[in-house]
Amino acid sequence: MPIEDIEQDFPDLETCEWSVTSEADEGYNCVAWAVHDTQQFWDPNLIGVRGYYWPPGVPRGDSLNSWIRAFEMNSYKVCENGEPEPGVEKIALYVDNNNIPQHVARQLPDGDWTSKLGKGEDIKHHSLEGLEGDLYGKAAIFMMRRPPQSA
Repeated sequence: MPIEDIEQDFPDLETCEWSVTSEADEGYNCVAWAVHDTQQFWDPNLIGVRGYYWPPGVPRGDSLNSWIRAFEMNSYKVCENGEPEPGVEKIALYVDNNNIPQHVARQLPDGDWTSKLGKGEDIKHHSLEGLEGDLYGKAAIFMMRRPPQSA
């Protein structure tokens, strides 16, 4: 997708430093990207559809509790904020006005964030606010874990 189209979808990106870090790839989404999985598209609503995944034992549906539980199964725990902490990897869950999860971004070791834009590109963005708005809502829930050794 051209940069102009990304900035049209996310107008606040124009006010922060950001860049495209990979080409579009329909094989995974932001939820998978948050846990370093580029082989599956994580979706709690697509049961038994080839290429789609949701952790076993985690309730299906787009509830905030379901998404939090999926990340807890990947060693994340809820924390207060998205401020960088040495030796800790954080994620930010974006929710809409009804508290329904819409997106998740992962913090990089330098404190910037990385996001997979649906089935589109991966981007690096300096602030969480750059993706806030009509499509993804607002970054509202933060979680943290010790990063995987291979990350």
